[in-house]
Amino acid sequence: MVNGLSDPQIDRLRRFGIAAGSTGATALRSLLADLDLSDLDLMTIRDLARYGPEPDDGGLVAMLGLMFAALGEGSLCLDLDMDRLREHLLKAADPAVTAWVARFMRRLENGDYDALIDRAGGGFKPLVLDDATGHRLLYFQKFHFHEQRLKQRLFSFLSHPGGRKLSDDAIVTAIDSLYRDEAVIRKEAGGDPIVRDPCQLEAIRAALKVPILVVSGGPGTGKTSLLVNLLRAMVRTGTDPSRIKLAAPTGRAAQRMTEALVANLATIAVPDSGDRRLGQLSGSTLHKLLVVRSRNGGFLYGARRSIPAEVVVLDEVSMVDVVMMDRLFQAIDPDHTRLILLGDKDQLPSVEAGSVLADMSPDAGGAFVRHFVVLRNVYRASGELLKLAQAINSGRSVPLRPVGMGHALNLKSGQWAFVSAGDGDVMNRHLDHWVMHQYVQKKGAADSYVDLVNRLGRPLDPPEAIHAEERNEMLALLFDHAVRCRILTVLRHGRTGARSINDRIAAGLRRILDPGRPPESRLFNGALLMITRNDYTRDLYNGDVGVVLRQADGSYRAGFKRAGGVVWFPASALSDWDLAFAMTVHKSQGSEFNDTLLCLPDDAGHRLLTREIIYTAATRASRRLIVYGTAAAFQTALKRKVQRQSGLMH
Repeated sequence: MVNGLSDPQIDRLRRFGIAAGSTGATALRSLLADLDLSDLDLMTIRDLARYGPEPDDGGLVAMLGLMFAALGEGSLCLDLDMDRLREHLLKAADPAVTAWVARFMRRLENGDYDALIDRAGGGFKPLVLDDATGHRLLYFQKFHFHEQRLKQRLFSFLSHPGGRKLSDDAIVTAIDSLYRDEAVIRKEAGGDPIVRDPCQLEAIRAALKVPILVVSGGPGTGKTSLLVNLLRAMVRTGTDPSRIKLAAPTGRAAQRMTEALVANLATIAVPDSGDRRLGQLSGSTLHKLLVVRSRNGGFLYGARRSIPAEVVVLDEVSMVDVVMMDRLFQAIDPDHTRLILLGDKDQLPSVEAGSVLADMSPDAGGAFVRHFVVLRNVYRASGELLKLAQAINSGRSVPLRPVGMGHALNLKSGQWAFVSAGDGDVMNRHLDHWVMHQYVQKKGAADSYVDLVNRLGRPLDPPEAIHAEERNEMLALLFDHAVRCRILTVLRHGRTGARSINDRIAAGLRRILDPGRPPESRLFNGALLMITRNDYTRDLYNGDVGVVLRQADGSYRAGFKRAGGVVWFPASALSDWDLAFAMTVHKSQGSEFNDTLLCLPDDAGHRLLTREIIYTAATRASRRLIVYGTAAAFQTALKRKVQRQSGLMH
């Protein structure tokens, strides 16, 4: 241990030769360790530092480290204002590091980094300094390119008059027709009609007039019923349902979009032909909408070929990063297509760089004020979960009354609980308790997850031992179990990270479900896995969750639920995946689980603890939420908001 750095940390940084001979190398290494950079980040820093004016330029290395840290947190760029740097990334840094950063700023002004940094944009240097908006923003070239291109496209949409014009009378008639007794959407079949909400009516009117509309709403505000009524209004004013495209960032989010559309239309007492045709639509992933070209990973639709649709609706927009958003906007022709974006501006932004939905929000002072509708009225039954989400979102203090894990696991629907963190042994016991409750124990007469895996994954049974119809029923139940609960984490690594928790759960379930499997194997009968990189050849996308079953010949297949059933692939052929009993809060976006356990990091001051983390985790739970951690970590998160930097709306 040297200056707070462990020996593995020291060895890792030395391996990349970061500022090996510079004065104060230990302080620089300490900064890079605190920034939690990946090996790829460190390799890139090492390579880019070679373009500096001298070897071992500590200022350049420190600034590159800060840029990768900002990118890791989702910022598109780094604001070079020293006060902002000190407030966020340099607040605990050694004074020597601050001095190096100040030296970098001086050398930047002198042009010493011109071989590395392009000042005008449009070139091919690795970094771009953009001060056109009055802010000095330092970008990696890729993100500057996509931000600038998206920015131009956004403002062209805002200035576009739109396509087909409708009279105010036609719009009023279409909206009124949605709320007649025989045609209104109901809370459930035969139940009460949905409320004629003024914010939703504003959104429908706007969608029929402008080429682009953004709608933001939290849980219970009626985004789903709005989406359905908005599409019905489009059809009633002349849009052919076959010319409507529905998309979401992940396969699960697209599936939920389809299910919600069908479920809402089914509550209409007397659906017309347009309603019935809308019920045949299905959501797709954003990648499918743009049509991936498997040869080069590019897309069929883009600047040279627009998506052939009159209406494109994209749900869960907060999950979409700036690169994919740019690609979508390039593929939309405002002369012929209306674009509707739905999401929750208060959720965590995308895993990758950018926070496009938040940047568009009127809260950010952007230009989208007249194209942005916020749903404010909440119609879901007022349980404690909903009250928690509202309190978090408003920044109000949340009182904590710690309970035991056994009590927390048996909460009534709509409730949440806080369980105080203990040491490693205590946490492991809590995780074991969670596994027994969620995966092993029966709930009444219903089969548990373990029961279903054992029946479906018996290697000695002949294939005909389970009839096809019975097998399909069990598979449906198994996939229902697979999305019923999830552990969410703030971190990927460490004791409270997704990787460690997955390994702990896998060890316990492997002994039950696949006792002959080697202890070090992460692939086993009953494993839940998540795709971590798009696989266009198999139509699998980052975030897709599957279930592994052992076959009679001893091999393993992974099944993924689709609209038409389950698709299967040899598990050994899946190149990029991770276990999915636990996942980061970021990865959970677009999903919903009955029961959610949120594990907070041990470090109560960790920079990733924000209000959006807690809010997003709380809104993933539809019935019960358990927060496991310290009161200090929870309260720290409530006081902070995500501060992603971009120049998109400047």
